[in-house]
Amino acid sequence: MKQKRITINEIAAHAGVSRSTVSLVLRGNSRISEDTRNKVNAAIGELGYTYNRNAANLRTQSSQAIGLIINDLTNPFFTELTAAIEETMHAENFFVYLVQSGEDPDHQHRLAMSLVEHGVAGLIICPATGSHAETFDRLHALRTPLCIAVRPWPDSRFDFSGPDNFRAAQLATKALFERGHRRIAFLGGQRGNPSRDDRLAGYFRSLQAQGIPFDDQLVVDSRPSRTSGIGDVEKVLALPERPTAALCYNDFIAVSVMHGLRAHGLMPGEDMALIGFDGMPETEMSYPTLSTVSLGPRSVGANAARLLMRRITNPEAPLSRHVEEPVLLLRDSSRRDIAASVS
Repeated sequence: MKQKRITINEIAAHAGVSRSTVSLVLRGNSRISEDTRNKVNAAIGELGYTYNRNAANLRTQSSQAIGLIINDLTNPFFTELTAAIEETMHAENFFVYLVQSGEDPDHQHRLAMSLVEHGVAGLIICPATGSHAETFDRLHALRTPLCIAVRPWPDSRFDFSGPDNFRAAQLATKALFERGHRRIAFLGGQRGNPSRDDRLAGYFRSLQAQGIPFDDQLVVDSRPSRTSGIGDVEKVLALPERPTAALCYNDFIAVSVMHGLRAHGLMPGEDMALIGFDGMPETEMSYPTLSTVSLGPRSVGANAARLLMRRITNPEAPLSRHVEEPVLLLRDSSRRDIAASVS
């Protein structure tokens, strides 16, 4: 025999509260007193009620989940970012569906449309290199709450949370100038990646300020990976006049550049100064310890989640941008003055 399905009205009557109060308790609303919540939960247990969240979402045309599209699950920067987003959304009783684009704009587009079709309340997207404008045009047309995170997208229709990559590169380049370096390479990252383009612009502006001509042979493009820095540094080591220092697109690349230098009998931090970007905890444990520019992934993630929640609850709210101030962390890979390195 099929068991009779318990309704919210029956729970309300059993607990001696209104139907709307039961609904608020089921959705985890913090405005309900502990005493009332206990009454409702006791009634639920006694009657054997099971909450069907999908049905509730259909009735209210809302969802208690958001979609998060990042570029690379293996990159510790995105691990920190994701953790902060999940923690912030959990406090709002929201779930996070995490997917990765793998830097593939077509895959990113399919993921975004699929998440919308599955009824998420909103999206946080870290744009893939070469992202299609169509993706964001469609999301805007669908009025999907959206926050762009980490990489700026040239579109004023969406909220944004990310680091100041231009300023980050200026800080790193200035630190190398102060240690006597004038021939500085920029290693890794793909052309068209907004974060990389901004860092390269900051590097270029710093060279200009010092009256140092830009040398395109010192700039190496590559898709970031755990080993790509090895090939990147080999290209500049093959130049007639090799650089004495390098900015690395991220900490991943900087660590593999260290391996590439050692393969050529060179010591990172002595034969070539290195500074990475991201500020991952692992940089404190490398040998030598890696100088890096911290881009505040946890703060970027938490603010992206807050901006999205604001957009979900108030679709007409003014657009907002959170830009995280970078912090330079100087360690052994770039502490030596160039005069000491060549003496």
